[in-house]
Amino acid sequence: MIPGTHIKFPVASAGLGITAKQLLAGFAREAVLVVIGNALIAVALTGVGIGRSLAENLVFSEAIGLSIMLLHHAARFYLHQRNALTGPRLAVATVLAIIAGAAIGRGLASLLLGIDMSKAFSPRQLAITGWIALVATLLVTWYGWSRARIAGLSEEVARTAWQKEAAEKAALFARLQALQAQIEPHFLFNTLATLDSLIASDPPRARELLGSLNRFLRATLEASRAESETLSVQFAVLESMLAVHAMRLGPRLEYSVDLPRDCARLAAPPMLLQPLVENALKHGIQGTLAGGRIEVSARRASEHVELTVTDTGAGFGATPATQGTGIGLANVRNRLAALYGERASLTLIENVPHGIVASVLLPVSDGDHPNGLAGSP
Repeated sequence: MIPGTHIKFPVASAGLGITAKQLLAGFAREAVLVVIGNALIAVALTGVGIGRSLAENLVFSEAIGLSIMLLHHAARFYLHQRNALTGPRLAVATVLAIIAGAAIGRGLASLLLGIDMSKAFSPRQLAITGWIALVATLLVTWYGWSRARIAGLSEEVARTAWQKEAAEKAALFARLQALQAQIEPHFLFNTLATLDSLIASDPPRARELLGSLNRFLRATLEASRAESETLSVQFAVLESMLAVHAMRLGPRLEYSVDLPRDCARLAAPPMLLQPLVENALKHGIQGTLAGGRIEVSARRASEHVELTVTDTGAGFGATPATQGTGIGLANVRNRLAALYGERASLTLIENVPHGIVASVLLPVSDGDHPNGLAGSP
């Protein structure tokens, strides 16, 4: 496991255990190849004039080939079970399987075809059978080894890529957690300055401001330690934050927070909308003497939930061309990409007649889901 995350690397030995079902499936695949190879050998032998007929060659070829395969698998399984499977031992087992399998196969074929055993085990017949069996077994063994080698290399490449991706996501997650724990210094200093002036001039409002600031700081601290939170918690944090700003800015700031009941328990990355609200305050409200209004809302649509932060500021027209590329928005985009891939998005659009709408589209996730993220990578 990567420290501080829930990302676990698969154990290297996890794929070494082979179940009986997998063993039988591999055996069946190889048996099909051996049967096809035996048939081709029978055709070739008939073509060069060895044997009396294609049917006889086919019976001998299948009996010998399958016998060798069964003995070879039995020896391999025996060595594997005793952790004694080495190259030299497997080579010896292969040679013994060829000799014994050829003898057993010729005997079975002779019984099936009613051929005299003395003729079936003549030196010439044994020599031909031995060479054919050796070449065929070596070819099958080489083919199986090549497939296993290719599969192993492919698995190693995939595993390395997965580990690299997981490490990158873990590093990004650590950076994002650090960003989550940060509070904008100007916001805190300005709030404390406002609180200092209200203590003397309006103690009840000072007490109200202190309560809102306390709720906001407590919720921010808790969110910085969590991997996900429900939208009800996140919207409560935003409401506390906006309440603090409203007491600072007075009538220059109006705001509303709208969270429908069917969205309250949906999960989202903590503090996801805070950078968007801060942008709306900075560029849409604080930069104008008249101030304006900020609206934070959620709307569930099928398998997605749309979260929007709308302000009535100047919009793109009075802002630099780099609008929408700041650190806060980059942070939101990076988090969405790391957690959801292409299933989530952040969009900025002009709010007619003025202002900006920041819209975040997330896949629907229940608050009880582990990590709070449906299908998160």
